[in-house]
Amino acid sequence: MSELVGERARLRALHEYQLLDQPAGDELEAVVRVAAAVAGVPTATLNLIDENRQCQLTTTGFAGGDSARTDSMCAVHFLHGDFVWVRDAREHPMFATNPWVTGLLADVRFYASAPLVTPQGHALGSLCVFDAEPRDLTPAQIDRLQDLAQVILALFERRRQARINGELLVSAEAQHHALEQAHTDLAATNAELLRSNTELEHFAGVVSHDLAAPLAVVGGYLELLGDEYGAVLDEQAQQWITAGARAVARSQGLIDALLQYARAGSSPCRRTEADLCEVAEQALMDLRDVIGSSGTAVTVAPGLPHLAGDPVLLRQLMQNLIGNAVKYRRPDEPARVRVAAQRRSGAWLITVTDNGIGIPGADRDRVFEMFTQVDNRTAGFGVGLSTCRRIVERHGGRIWAEAAPGGGTTVAFTLPEA
Repeated sequence: MSELVGERARLRALHEYQLLDQPAGDELEAVVRVAAAVAGVPTATLNLIDENRQCQLTTTGFAGGDSARTDSMCAVHFLHGDFVWVRDAREHPMFATNPWVTGLLADVRFYASAPLVTPQGHALGSLCVFDAEPRDLTPAQIDRLQDLAQVILALFERRRQARINGELLVSAEAQHHALEQAHTDLAATNAELLRSNTELEHFAGVVSHDLAAPLAVVGGYLELLGDEYGAVLDEQAQQWITAGARAVARSQGLIDALLQYARAGSSPCRRTEADLCEVAEQALMDLRDVIGSSGTAVTVAPGLPHLAGDPVLLRQLMQNLIGNAVKYRRPDEPARVRVAAQRRSGAWLITVTDNGIGIPGADRDRVFEMFTQVDNRTAGFGVGLSTCRRIVERHGGRIWAEAAPGGGTTVAFTLPEA
């Protein structure tokens, strides 16, 4: 399964079908029996993989049940969406120590698995056939097993649609009341949203006037002290002035970051036809000093699209992402940043890739939360990526981070075509 589909989205799709711990039904049981016959084996199962377990929804040739996901043979590879089969699992490095092979749970030798991947790219589980004796599969058998996996997905979808249609069969009066209530709730929500946005804008103004302005005054007086009396002050006093000036500058930077975050969520999202190549070039102009002083080579690949978006917010988004890539560069090699785009199923996938210090795998979701800093060696406030997520979500997209080939980080986000 594509890395673009996260585990949370996959689990949401799985639970939406409401299949776990439910009777499989005659049709699914029949498909599993046919799968065993196609492969010429006595045993087959329909496995669903949730957060922590493998649920055998229906089986043939043995009594099914639940087992830990960590013990599952199908859970090893099903996320990649590829058909997998091995003649003798004892000789395969991925499966040789698995409890289904070693005799702890079973004595599987021949094993084949056709993943159940929805049209949206969510892997729900697998159609699995196996035997206690080594076997081979022909290309025709593989094709038929993959066909049966598609039949299972169609039956899943039919069940889901039948359940949804049943839930929608309510009386006309109930629908009318529900519609009236929905209008009332929507009006209340819009009013609350308007009030919240107004308060947020007001907060931004208050912060700008009541905090930023006094800090500027303090910074100015510290600068005057250093200029006018620096020659007569002792070393300790000069250090205090320097430390105070640094604290003022950091506070001003934090206020600017918070204002950007507030405005990214509260300012109107004015969608026009935005040229993303032009937006990227404007962001590079904003960053020209820091890019030049760091010696970073920034490449904007050809083919960045024209799309419906707010050019101001998108410029802020690109500036934050490129700026982060420059900030978290490696000290021992020239920094490189590449901006690229490709079309993906009615949307554009935009990537900003660097060769920097990288983000540990466990922190790649957390970095988009407010005030999260993974590497404290570089000055920052942990607000920039939170602001980026706000901007992307306001455009109807999603954003994530992953390891870049050869080291570094790729921050990727999607934007709808229209």
